[in-house]
Amino acid sequence: MYPQVAKLPEHIEFALNCMVFNLRPTKRAIVCGMGTCSIAGAIVSDYLDAMQHSSLASAKGIDLPKWVDKDTTVIVISYSGDTEETLHLYQAAKKTGAQIVCITSGGELEEQCIKDDNVMLSIPGGFKSRGAIGYMIGYILLILHNIGMVDSLDEVLDSLKGVKEYRDELIKSDDNEAKVIADHIYGKVPAVYSFFSMRSVAYRWKSQFNENSKMLSFYGTMPEFNHNELVGWTNDSMIKDYTPVVLFDDGVSKMLRAMAETPISMIQEKGISVYVHHIDGANALEKMLKAVLTGDFVSLYLAYLNGVDPASGDTNSIRNQKPVQDSA
Repeated sequence: MYPQVAKLPEHIEFALNCMVFNLRPTKRAIVCGMGTCSIAGAIVSDYLDAMQHSSLASAKGIDLPKWVDKDTTVIVISYSGDTEETLHLYQAAKKTGAQIVCITSGGELEEQCIKDDNVMLSIPGGFKSRGAIGYMIGYILLILHNIGMVDSLDEVLDSLKGVKEYRDELIKSDDNEAKVIADHIYGKVPAVYSFFSMRSVAYRWKSQFNENSKMLSFYGTMPEFNHNELVGWTNDSMIKDYTPVVLFDDGVSKMLRAMAETPISMIQEKGISVYVHHIDGANALEKMLKAVLTGDFVSLYLAYLNGVDPASGDTNSIRNQKPVQDSA
């Protein structure tokens, strides 16, 4: 998993530099996918909210929203191409007259997409789905640019420069922050929190702990945290088995900073050790991608500490009770 994680910015860059043809402008777009595919869409959605003038919806079940129509681009993503829910959404999209674009490495989705003469963007084989998230993010942005929902990809490419530098510094250090966070979490159940603007990143951390580290994990957002979960952290007698990790964007407003710092202090006063991971960067996208990289590395270090193989135990194979070929 290590090279798949470490090459995140290069994977995004590769996808952004691909060519896509025969896409018409549409007013709306929606990403259909499960697991990592959904997280890729969520990361792009958070980016659009922060830096663009458009929005991106998602569908993670088997039903499309009623508003999907011919003025919608439906982006269907499945790394294996055989995700049951995603194949169902593909068939549902066909009935709406929407413009369909598929992102996959093969499987039934590829076969259906070619048969129906829809646009398809291919992800290289040999990956775990969670290791191919960079390709998914890049392809989604490429599609949105081609349908007129993202003005330019220049700021994305510029952001990747800072992400690469951060990655290089992280892996050079024998005692980097990802290792420190892993040591903090080890033996506990992590609950990852972020500001709402980076909720997709907290979700990615949680998911990577589940799949790479083979650990139960949860995630949430601030300041919503203050209205419900804070009470649990200060009163639950079982809380000693859990540890909160806060992804703290240092560029937030004074109001949001206070809304996070106050409950963190309240938890610490109860004797709970809170790890606050401070995130900086030139813009929202750079911050998100740096945080994704950090969380991915944390999950690999935790896998090592837990004595497990981060590349084993795909969710699909567990659900189906049989191996699923997710890599070449």
